[in-house]
Amino acid sequence: MAEDLQTPPAEADAPNASDTAPILQPSDIPVGESVTIPLAPPATSEELEATQRQLDEIRAEQTLNPLVGDKIPFESVACEYDKDASPEFYNKALELCQTYDTIRVIRKDGNCFYRAFLVAQTEIILSDPDEKSRFVSVCKGWKNRLVRLGFSEFTTIDFCDTFFEFLDSIVDGGKTWKSIYEETFLDDNNANYLIIFLRLVASGYVKEHEADYAPFIDGERTLAEYCVSEIEQMWVDADHLAITAFVQAMGSPIRIEYMDRGAAPDGGWHYEFPEQKREQPFPPRINLLYRPGHYDIIYKK
Repeated sequence: MAEDLQTPPAEADAPNASDTAPILQPSDIPVGESVTIPLAPPATSEELEATQRQLDEIRAEQTLNPLVGDKIPFESVACEYDKDASPEFYNKALELCQTYDTIRVIRKDGNCFYRAFLVAQTEIILSDPDEKSRFVSVCKGWKNRLVRLGFSEFTTIDFCDTFFEFLDSIVDGGKTWKSIYEETFLDDNNANYLIIFLRLVASGYVKEHEADYAPFIDGERTLAEYCVSEIEQMWVDADHLAITAFVQAMGSPIRIEYMDRGAAPDGGWHYEFPEQKREQPFPPRINLLYRPGHYDIIYKK
């Protein structure tokens, strides 16, 4: 890769939804290289200064927090908020303490949604042979799909094969959580290669279903431009469109608890992707906590 995967080149964990595009509801979507990380257009001096400040903040974050933290008591979330200064967040954290036991904090670097999914899904497949078989089959099916969609074969296959080697180390190598956590999830380059594969899958699904997603793209951009700048680009947050597509592509339901209900697709306190039309006997096994611009993994009692 021409760029170091340890150093974010652009803003991280910043909102990226357009003010002019219609709001996507997950229910609107029917259920159904080295990848070249694009360079930003020429920036003004003010933009360059703002970007540098953001990079400095991210580097500071890197020195303070690992890519993936250990599980800690969920009560720690409530301790982050003052009940007088932030009563809504404080009370919501106390409410969630009744349902969730622990939280695993993910580094704030713009890749948090994809990284949280990867970690949570890995925990599941380590203990569930059926889900492991299903997930491996789905992932390996994406190599040819991405090439057919026009992604560079030479570079895309590199990222696909790296991800498949990771899966094979679990399936055939008997990798333990401890070894995966220490050797892969805490290593920037190893972990971020896996993140790129997940971003390609999300982008590929959007392109496969262009007729469904195109109406929700800002009119100033084509769907292809959106995919490059908002999904394939490292260090850029996953918006609702990307999350909806990614969940469909992987076949792995996710429940997101929102500390800020204004960020939820339906204005509620939680949302399940894909949207559930009625009560399901088996709720999503991956649970994420959303706080403005960021996702962490949470675990039920």
